[in-house]
Amino acid sequence: MKTKQLTKCVALALTAYAGFASAATTDFQLHGYVRSGILLNKDGNSVNQLYPLSYGGWRLGNEDKTKVELLPTMIMTADSGVIARIKVNLTHETKCTADWNCVDGDGHELQVREAYSEIEGASFAPNVVFWAGKRYSSSNTSNHEYDWEYIQYNGTGGGFDKVDLGFARLDFGIYTFKPSDKFEWDPVDTKQQGYPEDVSANMWLKGIGGTGFDMQLVAHTMNASSWQANQAEKGLGTTLMYNFANFYGVANGYSRAVFQYGEGLAAGNSLGKNGWGFANSDGTKSWRFVLDGMASLGKVDVSTFAFYQDDKDYKPWANAAEGTGNDRNLWAIGFRPLHQITSNFAMQYEAGYEYLDVKDTDVKGGMAKFTVAPTLTFESGFWSRPQLRVFATYAKWDKEIDSRFDKGYTRNGDTDTLNFGVQGEVWF
Repeated sequence: MKTKQLTKCVALALTAYAGFASAATTDFQLHGYVRSGILLNKDGNSVNQLYPLSYGGWRLGNEDKTKVELLPTMIMTADSGVIARIKVNLTHETKCTADWNCVDGDGHELQVREAYSEIEGASFAPNVVFWAGKRYSSSNTSNHEYDWEYIQYNGTGGGFDKVDLGFARLDFGIYTFKPSDKFEWDPVDTKQQGYPEDVSANMWLKGIGGTGFDMQLVAHTMNASSWQANQAEKGLGTTLMYNFANFYGVANGYSRAVFQYGEGLAAGNSLGKNGWGFANSDGTKSWRFVLDGMASLGKVDVSTFAFYQDDKDYKPWANAAEGTGNDRNLWAIGFRPLHQITSNFAMQYEAGYEYLDVKDTDVKGGMAKFTVAPTLTFESGFWSRPQLRVFATYAKWDKEIDSRFDKGYTRNGDTDTLNFGVQGEVWF
């Protein structure tokens, strides 16, 4: 469907929703995100992003994709005070990913990543938000510097947020999720109808005991498919998070410490997520520790990020004869200072290191990355947008992880690169 046609359809759908609200006032809001730029090497050739871990990647001076998110929202308020919100997320990116229900080259210009409704203020539960449809969990948590959601539950389902239990607030949701290129997998049991899909129940307790402590419990189930033997059909996971009121008690800002553990469908690439554990075995186990924060030091803001992850029996097809996978550990650490020199000009810097060790293989090594980015800012501060940046990035990696890079970087046996580019980023 063409962009203009899809936009018209969304507008008509929101208008139709509003038409049902005969005893309500309506309001329309539009928010969004835009990022676009170029990434060139010293030879003047276009190059891809440096993502040796296939998770996140140090964002500054390392992204060439054009990405647009438009989030139209219709808000209806009844005379009784009940509020209904109808939300849609339209996304375009030059690299399409499977969790958008698309594959590269499918001809789709826009993807509908969210399409759901909320009701808040019901007479029997005035402070609870009920929802149904396709959406991101309200508990998704990302690090902007590393461009990675280490908590990410997306999909179609339903649930509620903000139930007051006295000692904590409760969020609960059921999510169904399946990468689109796996739609045609058959269940192992040929008597079953339909196709296997990850169904997860997600429960969050927030602000436990009036502190910054949150706890999540998640349970997954998915019927085994014909894709591989020894496939996990269930999974359990947990996330424990402590939100500090400042930067670890030593400076102004914010910070959080996160511990995550998962087994089966909740492990590996699906640790802290849903839908990516379809290739795990019952023996796949993972844990992760994350430190995520920002220190505000007058005219200097410093974003910091670090994580360590350990996986057991990862990719169980790796050793087909034994029916087991590899063990691995991976970690990253980095910081990104922004020095606001004038109200509309800042200097940004970024230094990061990433490491991967896949046990019993030759894949063992790391990559260091350094970026300098003079930046025009709309206002002062790390989060001020729009930002217009020019940058220079130097990266060097170990030969043992060459397989984690495309041939554009390694075809001549190089283990480093000097990249340049320009980028604009804005949210509204």
